[in-house]
Amino acid sequence: MKNNGKWSTLSSRKVYSNQFIEVVEDQVTKPDGSKGIYGFVKVPGTVGVVAIDDKSNILLCKQYRYIFREDSWEIPRGFVERNESSLEAARRELAEEAGVKCKTIRLLGSLRLSIGLIDEEAKIYIARGLTSVLSKDEEISDVKSVSLENVLKMIKSQEITDGLTVSAILLAKEVANL
Repeated sequence: MKNNGKWSTLSSRKVYSNQFIEVVEDQVTKPDGSKGIYGFVKVPGTVGVVAIDDKSNILLCKQYRYIFREDSWEIPRGFVERNESSLEAARRELAEEAGVKCKTIRLLGSLRLSIGLIDEEAKIYIARGLTSVLSKDEEISDVKSVSLENVLKMIKSQEITDGLTVSAILLAKEVANL
């Protein structure tokens, strides 16, 4: 029996969880009417900040990513903590990762990063009027200021491969006219 092109959840169970993720397994009825399992990962909200300095350059942070066993150039980003708004998280991540605070910050939009496997939705902000602060995350090995032209070259050459960073830069380029 067809299911009108929609999925139905018959039951849901948490398979695993820690402070960052929850793995869920749902028993489902697929659009064609057959039964199956759909597994996915739930995460808290995420933010990314396209931080623009006084020379119109973009701040990039270098961070070691365990899964790929290599460093990654990214915009400041991270999870929204419990009882924290996405705006508060964006300001916090900017200080922790890039060592800066901003005079102005605004929401550019939302991105769904791995729409078939993870429910992660990232709020993307653009920040301007940057000034240094003392706090900086110890996991960030380098922060550099890069022109949009060179960021786009880094994306093209695969020096930047983080999906959130690539998408956020393209969103900022189009929405904020970088």
